[in-house]
Amino acid sequence: MRIHSVIPCVRERIQSAYTLIEVLSASAIIAVSMAASVSLSSTLMLQEELSWRVAVTRNYQENMARLWQLGISTTAPSIRTVMTIMPDQANNPVLNRIINGTPTIISAGTTNPSNLGTMEVAFVSASANISTQGIDGVENQGSPFTLTVYRPNLPSTLRPPKP
Repeated sequence: MRIHSVIPCVRERIQSAYTLIEVLSASAIIAVSMAASVSLSSTLMLQEELSWRVAVTRNYQENMARLWQLGISTTAPSIRTVMTIMPDQANNPVLNRIINGTPTIISAGTTNPSNLGTMEVAFVSASANISTQGIDGVENQGSPFTLTVYRPNLPSTLRPPKP
């Protein structure tokens, strides 16, 4: 009696097992999903790095614009120009790796935007390094971005002439 009760259990176990085709198809699905997740992970890391570079470049550019709006000169006769106040890329390896080339600020004279009065205008241009090789010195220019910056055109002297 004992022999007869064991045989049905073995038959049930054999019938309830996975076939080789089922195991291979399940492992193929797992392999494809793992490859997709690795690819997605590396793409997300690359996107995060490029976004960080653009953010640092825009911050540098906005700081240049703010200094100019505060009245700092863009031309060399002045002792302190915008570019002498800003961190030097040559002495900063992080900025040197992130920013492509040298950001520029160009005064463009005066304008009257939307009849707000006479204002000085300047253009601040910069672009990020989008090289993905990770080698210092290798640069690929990202899309350049130019800010148009305004500041009030102050009179040359605030004091009335002496009598």
